[in-house]
Amino acid sequence: MTMHNTPSGSKLISLTITAIVCSVLFIISLHIDYHWEFIKEHVRFRRDSPLQNGWISSPQGTLRVYLFNVTNAASFLNGTDLRLKIEEVGPIAYRLSGRNEIISQTKDSLIFRRYPHEKLEFDPLASCSPDILNQTITMPNIILLSSAAKLHDWVFWVRHAFNAITINESAFLKNTINYFLWDFTLPWLSLLASHVPNIVSNCGLLYNAMKPKELIYNVKIGVDNGVENFFRVNTFNNKTYFPQQREFLKRAKKSDEYCPIILENSFDNSLFPPFLTPETELNIIATESCRTHKLNYDRAVDFQGFTGYRYTLSDTNTNKACLDNSLGIKLPNGIFDASRCMSSKYSEHIDGLLPDQEKHEAEVILEPTMGIPLEEKYRFQVNTPMPDMKGFNKDLRRFSHMVVPSFWYEFDMDDRSTVESIAIQAAVYVIPHIQLTLMIVFLVLDVYCCLSIYLLLTNKTLRELFCKTYQK
Repeated sequence: MTMHNTPSGSKLISLTITAIVCSVLFIISLHIDYHWEFIKEHVRFRRDSPLQNGWISSPQGTLRVYLFNVTNAASFLNGTDLRLKIEEVGPIAYRLSGRNEIISQTKDSLIFRRYPHEKLEFDPLASCSPDILNQTITMPNIILLSSAAKLHDWVFWVRHAFNAITINESAFLKNTINYFLWDFTLPWLSLLASHVPNIVSNCGLLYNAMKPKELIYNVKIGVDNGVENFFRVNTFNNKTYFPQQREFLKRAKKSDEYCPIILENSFDNSLFPPFLTPETELNIIATESCRTHKLNYDRAVDFQGFTGYRYTLSDTNTNKACLDNSLGIKLPNGIFDASRCMSSKYSEHIDGLLPDQEKHEAEVILEPTMGIPLEEKYRFQVNTPMPDMKGFNKDLRRFSHMVVPSFWYEFDMDDRSTVESIAIQAAVYVIPHIQLTLMIVFLVLDVYCCLSIYLLLTNKTLRELFCKTYQK
């Protein structure tokens, strides 16, 4: 006589629960898109999520600075040489760490304060020499030149007074790189700063470039705004435009309608919307120059195992006639205040600048599915445009109608964090292909559990079921 075991109650319950769960998951999978749900969760940008925590501790990277050493200062001033001859010195490298501080967050918006270079530490190993800060170079006296340029259209007695105050000042200075970067001061500067607005006593190139600034962004987040508007700026410092530039345009009686000072539809440059295409228009806020820049799509590239979109920053497609002068001086094409460009116009007055598109062009590589930057290289060059220096001493008159370069620097973002890399890999390689596989697994498990339940309830084995079916 054949004995059959009594069905286990616990096993029956487990199989029933598993069957129900698999059925529910299979039905849900028929009605939702895993990839779309993942992207929606990404743009919700929830508090304390791994991606938000990584974003809070950004940017992280390396700042490289390059100065220009003048090799023919004396012969330029006495008229023997008509052009300045310079050589690039650098890099002088610094490790940079920034931070984003969340002020408030709702399901639709995020307000945060950015500290783009909260920590800056000299990196001797990444510099051209561990002792580079103590190296002595010769540079144009940018304090003297910029102060004179600011006064060029004042009444004649002001220029004569300036000549008297600066009679012992040389148009070129020889000192250490550390001096030019961090402690660029002159005895007469304090006196001048007390009488002329907007002149500071310490003109250290990095000292001023790295000065803390108020950077408060209000950006869109959440599904209700549309995923295409993720991290699009509502306001910057509570404005929808750059007030400094608008005041300039009002004085110049120029319209700002097509001028890149309106923040509408711009991004803060830390995150971008998902599902980017080469046709997606992207504009970023450049706080260094109080304007926006268009990211120009260049090409698709392979980067760190992902396909990314490479963008460049250039003014080739931007109408910037509203910002084509500084201190009343017409700027060469491709130059704007705090320019990152190296213009061919320099060759009229300066030898030694070697513009190289690959070396000097700013670029951003974005992963298009998530809108997360894979690579960022931003380059900015600081120059002093000189007007007609008529009325100043003969040394200053030698600089008339020149654009004198001071230094340029680039920021090279570190590789993405492990959490961000995993999220991108999931969005690109896993989730779009896993839904069908999981649905098959849910269906197979559901069928298995239902069949097992039937066998337990009928007290039969799978062999008996199939043999009976075959006999029929």
